[in-house]
Amino acid sequence: MISPQDWRAEVGRLSEQLEGLRTVGDDLITACGDTEKPLVKKTIDEAHDVWQSLNRTLGERMERLEEAMADAVQYQDTLQGIYGYLDSAEVELKNMPAVGAELCAVRQQIQDLKLYKAVMFQQQRGMPKLRQQGELLLRKASAENDRETIQEPLAHLTQLWKSLGDEVTHRQHELEVALLCLGEFQQALMLAESWLSQTHVTLDTLRPISCDPKAIEMELANHQVLKDDVFSHHPTLEMLNRAGSDLLASSSGHEALHLRQQLETVNQSWDSLLLKAQERQALLEAALLQAERFHSEMQECLQELRCTERQLSATKPTGGLPETTREQLRQHMELQNQLAQQGAQCCVLLEQGQAMLLSLGGDKGEGGSTLTQQNLALLQNMWTSLNDTMDNRRVRLEEAVALATGFQGSLQVCVNWLIQAEQTLNMAPPPSLILDTVLLQIEQHKVFVSEVNSHREQVVVLEKVGSQLRSASLEQDEVLISNLLLRVHSRWNQLAKSSLDREQHLEEACSSAKKFQDSCGELWSWLVETENILDLELRVTNEPDEINQELAKHEELRKCLCSKLPLYYATVRSARCMRDKATLPTDTHKLLSLLEELPDKWDSVCAKSMERQQHLEEMVLYSGQCEEALQLMLDWLCWAETQLHEDQPINGDLDLVSHLLESHQAFQRELSRRTGSVQALKQAAAELVGAGPGQAGWVGVLVQELSLRLDRVCGLSVTKQTRLQQALKQGEQFRNAVQQLLVWLSGAGQARFRGTQPEEAETLQAVLHAHEGLMEALEEKREEVMKVCALGEAILSSCHPDSITVIRQRVTALQTRYREVLVWAEQHKQALESSLAEMLNNSILLEELLSWLLWAESTQMQREALPFPHDSLQIKTLIIEHQVFMEEMGQKQTDIDRLTKTCQRKPTETLEREAESVQPVARGNPRLSQLCSLCQQVWQLAQNRQNKLTIALNRLEELEDGVEFDFDAWRRKCVQWVSRRKCHLMDEFRRMDTDQDGNITRQEFTEVIVGLDFPTGQWEMVAVMDLFDRDGSGHIDYYEFVDALHQSEDECPPISEADKIKDEVTRQVVRCKCMKRFQVEQIGENKYRLGQYECVLRLVCKMLLVQLGHGWMSLNEFLMKYDPCRGELVCVAGVQAGSREQQLEDQ
Repeated sequence: MISPQDWRAEVGRLSEQLEGLRTVGDDLITACGDTEKPLVKKTIDEAHDVWQSLNRTLGERMERLEEAMADAVQYQDTLQGIYGYLDSAEVELKNMPAVGAELCAVRQQIQDLKLYKAVMFQQQRGMPKLRQQGELLLRKASAENDRETIQEPLAHLTQLWKSLGDEVTHRQHELEVALLCLGEFQQALMLAESWLSQTHVTLDTLRPISCDPKAIEMELANHQVLKDDVFSHHPTLEMLNRAGSDLLASSSGHEALHLRQQLETVNQSWDSLLLKAQERQALLEAALLQAERFHSEMQECLQELRCTERQLSATKPTGGLPETTREQLRQHMELQNQLAQQGAQCCVLLEQGQAMLLSLGGDKGEGGSTLTQQNLALLQNMWTSLNDTMDNRRVRLEEAVALATGFQGSLQVCVNWLIQAEQTLNMAPPPSLILDTVLLQIEQHKVFVSEVNSHREQVVVLEKVGSQLRSASLEQDEVLISNLLLRVHSRWNQLAKSSLDREQHLEEACSSAKKFQDSCGELWSWLVETENILDLELRVTNEPDEINQELAKHEELRKCLCSKLPLYYATVRSARCMRDKATLPTDTHKLLSLLEELPDKWDSVCAKSMERQQHLEEMVLYSGQCEEALQLMLDWLCWAETQLHEDQPINGDLDLVSHLLESHQAFQRELSRRTGSVQALKQAAAELVGAGPGQAGWVGVLVQELSLRLDRVCGLSVTKQTRLQQALKQGEQFRNAVQQLLVWLSGAGQARFRGTQPEEAETLQAVLHAHEGLMEALEEKREEVMKVCALGEAILSSCHPDSITVIRQRVTALQTRYREVLVWAEQHKQALESSLAEMLNNSILLEELLSWLLWAESTQMQREALPFPHDSLQIKTLIIEHQVFMEEMGQKQTDIDRLTKTCQRKPTETLEREAESVQPVARGNPRLSQLCSLCQQVWQLAQNRQNKLTIALNRLEELEDGVEFDFDAWRRKCVQWVSRRKCHLMDEFRRMDTDQDGNITRQEFTEVIVGLDFPTGQWEMVAVMDLFDRDGSGHIDYYEFVDALHQSEDECPPISEADKIKDEVTRQVVRCKCMKRFQVEQIGENKYRLGQYECVLRLVCKMLLVQLGHGWMSLNEFLMKYDPCRGELVCVAGVQAGSREQQLEDQ
């Protein structure tokens, strides 16, 4: 047992560690955030409170021990003092001389006896105090030996006092008889009157009755001593009365009258003394009854107050949730109402106590009155302290209710706002593709972000309030509040993150929309400006110079229009892409309107440009500049011929070819109008040739060249139209083929995610056949892919520069995707083929193993049916044959483990380990289940046969060596094992005895002994059962067996503490079932190496403790913490707290 000095030293070390923890905690409080400071402070305060509680408990324990030591020393000193006085008093009484024959000697002896009795009475008054001390020690004693040690001396002292009192009374009677025999009747009468008067004075001068039951009991004991002394003088008075009667009969006259008066006075004084003694006895008994009733009521009241104080001190911290705090407040109000009811009883007791003090006239300096006053003051102080504590607790609970209610309200408001904000953010429309709309969305999102940032302060305040609640709330409420705050914080962070993501998306959408809006606005502004210019320049004079200037200007305009053509195509393409991506109806409507208005505006500008060009050319012709008009037309036809040349690349994607086709159709419309102008030029040239033959040759050449150019341009236009239609058809074919192949390849690639491989051969063959079909389809698609790639390469050979990147990307994506699917298909085919081959081989192996196990089972059963020979050599031969079978079984076990997909069987020696080593994992195949069960049966049969062969061989060898079974040695070993394991054999036997007849079967007896893990052999068990199954009925009387085990209790030697520690360590460590058992090594007395730790072990109150560092823990707890196989058995929970959190969040 740990000594108090060790406890004090341990508490001192804990104090030093606590100071270090407090220093680290102060540094941590300085370094951590505001939300974590209350938690750190709470942890430090809890550790300090636990240390204070431990220190206070240790101090109280030490005080109780010192008080008990002082009481025991005082009791022992008083006991020894009284024993010493009794010994000396007996010696002194025995050494008193015999009754004298002379009057002087008898008087001296009477005087000496009186002094002796006075000292004896004075010593006898200490006996009540000694009895009270003994009763106090008896109440504190718990062991029966200690109680007997206290009670025996008290009984012996009582007997000694009684014997001494009888001897003193006998001595007094002898002296009084001697005094009368000497004729000193008057002297004896005077002595009796003197004793009576002195006793009257003693009774009259007794101190007032106290209020303390203990003091009254002492007064009663002292009064009993006085009564015994009074009753001891009764024979003396009777003798005086008889002697006086004899004297009265022999005398007469005045002497007889005087003698009669003296006798009457003595008898009256005696009667009065008896009456006073009885009255004093009655007063003391009544006062004792009243004081005991009052003090019992006071003690009950004090006990109730202490119980209430313990309930109040044991109250848990205030809850952090409204329902918890309200429930605590309700319970506290019930406790306070109960205290109020106790208060009325306390007031009554206080009034009764004061009245008792006044009525009994107790002096303040008197011990009983002082003790009663102390009890009354204690009751008053405890009542006042409890009331104050109750009020303070009620105030704290009311504040906690208000704080928790406010926290829940704020939390609910915050959660509602978060839900509304999340709904607002989730229901917000996607970023628009139109600049005005997306700018409006950005403004709205800025307002939302400002609102979110404004609620950040509310979340911070909520976290501070939650931290304050967690620092002073219950553990489950603390966890719940922490989870709620974490959820709120995570939801707010998620909301802020989602808001930031939406802001980024809006900015990206705004950037792209602004870029599109700028390009589209620039193009639209230029088109409007150009259209206005064309509308304003309709009228032209007939001056050739002015017409030439207008033609030059219009040529610049046409060049500018041609330069804007890529911008127009890019803008239209971007608008179409945005239209396809648009999710908002307003965006789709605006983009559709733009796609209708922009081409119309472009066509309108182009048409007006052509009209302006034609009008200017007509004006040139009308102004008489026929040659210039012919030259302009020839220039345009030359330009058109270069644009329509066959070397121009026109192939590409579908969108680009469509744009080129639209542009060519516009060119054809212009060409048709130019054809009419050419006819007018030809007519004007003919007129010019007819009017003046000077320039006819040159004009004729121009007209002829014009006709040739026109015919060539018309032919090239038709050819380009055909080429564009073919390119359009080719681009559409390429796009459709690529899309179809990519969709098919995507569907083929999803087959890899369809789950695990089947476990049946037929299903796997079906899967393999289906996969081969997929491979054939891939081979068929190879030609299509090659054709599409060849088509793409053909398009790239004459592709427009703007479509080269798009076509190459599509061809590369198709080829890459096809290669990925093809590689996966080939790998998957190889995996399926290998799995199928392995499955077929496993099926063949499974049938072989099943047939072998069936043969092994039948063989083992046939061998079991044969009896064992009585020759040890034959038994050894059977063991060798069985070992060969076990080796073959071990070889087969590898294949069985591989088939059943279990871990490798561990090499063990017991049947349970072998049975656990073959656990089926594949539950879908019934043949595998049959294999596992059959393997277990064969293992069990093999192990049973091996055990039986070993037992039979041991039995034969022992019989051959002449060894007989010693039941006494077996009984002693069994009793020691049972006492160490702290087992109850009778309870185990009764549990097995269902009909409670006192008999169990041999099998049940074996199960009980085996269940104790008692190390005994099978042949020993058979021998023991044979001893107690004398009639061969197969039943054993377990009462007889238990009585035989405990024939002599002295046969079990006491076990030392080191042996107990070693046995307990062995018992705990053997429970480890790992292949590599937990290492335990004894390195000294009560010192072991447990794993990696060197520990000191100590047995305290039947519990084995391990010293690890400066602390102690039980061995079971140490192994649960550091033994891996036991650590896995430790389980963590929180479903109810989670449901409460969800309920609060839903509210």
